[in-house]
Amino acid sequence: MKTIAILYQGRKQDTRSFASQLVPNLRQQGYEVRSIDIRTEGDEQPDSKLEGCDLALVLGGDGTLVHAARICSFADLPIVGINFGRVGFLSELEPDELPTHLHYYLERDSSVWVDERTMLQAVLTQDGQSEEFLALNDIVIARGTWPRVVRVQVWVDDNYYNTTTADGMILCTATGSTAYNMAVGGPLLHPQVQSTVLSPIAPHLNANRSLILQPEAHVKLRISTGTQDGVFSADGQRNREVKDGAIVTVKKSPRVTRFLRRRPPTSFYQIINDKLKNDSTQEIEHSGKEEAVEHHHAT
Repeated sequence: MKTIAILYQGRKQDTRSFASQLVPNLRQQGYEVRSIDIRTEGDEQPDSKLEGCDLALVLGGDGTLVHAARICSFADLPIVGINFGRVGFLSELEPDELPTHLHYYLERDSSVWVDERTMLQAVLTQDGQSEEFLALNDIVIARGTWPRVVRVQVWVDDNYYNTTTADGMILCTATGSTAYNMAVGGPLLHPQVQSTVLSPIAPHLNANRSLILQPEAHVKLRISTGTQDGVFSADGQRNREVKDGAIVTVKKSPRVTRFLRRRPPTSFYQIINDKLKNDSTQEIEHSGKEEAVEHHHAT
């Protein structure tokens, strides 16, 4: 008997409702089902409910999938993402496709392959204390609430690289290259590329460019914030205030995220094109509506 874990965001009505209907439906089909509400973002720990599961169905957008990825990595559990978000870079299926497509992934049909994604392991050290973090997308250190730049010193494999004056610095995986990194103009990497990307956020000088690093690179970042506190973030979900002089070390994690796919690896290029084109169209349409409203009020 196959065992399925269903991970969803309980604070979101659509995924909560879908999960409540899906669980009894799958049990009627003879599957063992374990339902897990991951509404609380925080320190991920191994979850005993995931032991012995064959796969995890994750209901949500990319943010929920990133959160679930960290949890599932402890159990080395493969994920099938069901898209309830707007962009859905990481999703595999739409909700209405699940009834007719799920059996392919459960039976590991010959069309199914494992999309293995690199993860990052970071250690934040300040005030004599160290804390470890896991990330699928990125590690970020940046300025706090005040609009003042910070200085970030960078070492790669114990070799000093540079000091960047900017709003902050992003170190991302190939998966994260389509997230915050893309928003600041960094390069996009194919998901199977194991390299990491170091990208400055709004650098003071245009000479500060993104840098693609070898997969096994060890990176050390030291942030100088002056009189204000800065911010540390892992996947935009685990956040800490950082003080002047805080140090972040980042390297490739031994843990990985495994997505089950049926579409070919080369479909990444089409997905990027489709998602960005649709996103652009939506922004234009939204902007047009706002202009129409403003024109209406003005008249």
